[in-house]
Amino acid sequence: MKRYFIRTFKFAIYLILLLTLILIFIYLMSKNVMSGNASLSHFLEDGRPLEMLVLIIVFAALYPFIGFAKIKIYLNKPIDEDKSEIIKLFNQRKYMLVGDENKILTFRLQNKFNRFTRMYEDSLELDYADTILTFKGLRRDVYRYKLMLEEFARKTANSDN
Repeated sequence: MKRYFIRTFKFAIYLILLLTLILIFIYLMSKNVMSGNASLSHFLEDGRPLEMLVLIIVFAALYPFIGFAKIKIYLNKPIDEDKSEIIKLFNQRKYMLVGDENKILTFRLQNKFNRFTRMYEDSLELDYADTILTFKGLRRDVYRYKLMLEEFARKTANSDN
């Protein structure tokens, strides 16, 4: 629950900055600015800032539910012996291992700019305590790497046979 509020706050700040930049760009490109008789209060009509703020709060509150996922990956065997191979797979995809505690591997992006664009919420957690892996992180990354892990499990199962 603590991560929910942090993610909501980060996304609200991100949306406010993005919306402010867009509004400034639109304001500067409007015809009224070119003619010299424009004002920012005229550009933002009465009630519009409040409507935008409410919209930002609603989107920010929904973002952690939509943007993040926790899924289970069912394997036929524990991955303890294949852990180094899985770490190599993530390294090839520009994720570095930042933690391996209590049978939870934590990966982060290596690229600082990509981390910034994801608001430093780029960590992927892989809980390998059982044959059922629990995978948490950004929704698109979780589903993308879920397929990678399932393919890896299939290949190792075929090579064992």
